[in-house]
Amino acid sequence: MTIDMARLGTRIRRTREAAGLSQTQVAEMIGVSQPTYSRLETGTSPTLDGGDLVLLADALGVRAASLIGVQQIEEDARIAARTDGSSAAMDSMREYLYAYLELDAYLTDRGVAK
Repeated sequence: MTIDMARLGTRIRRTREAAGLSQTQVAEMIGVSQPTYSRLETGTSPTLDGGDLVLLADALGVRAASLIGVQQIEEDARIAARTDGSSAAMDSMREYLYAYLELDAYLTDRGVAK
């Protein structure tokens, strides 16, 4: 999976704005300078490693997959999730499945899992 840094930057900016946070606030939350964070939003940062992506997603209150645009994860989870009709069970199962598929996609991308 190749990540389009410009699209990622746009998603990050929109998510930050929706959360009502400034670039400075998010930069402090993830332990980088505001100029470094700004490069993420403008798509001029060369890359974003998995650990930093998770920190950023946590700071913004979203899943890492939503930032990188992995829509297939949601589709896979929707197909695989089964429940007896209780939305609580479905929500719990979906969260576990999202986390698993997100990790699987990350590891597969780096050649760790096949």
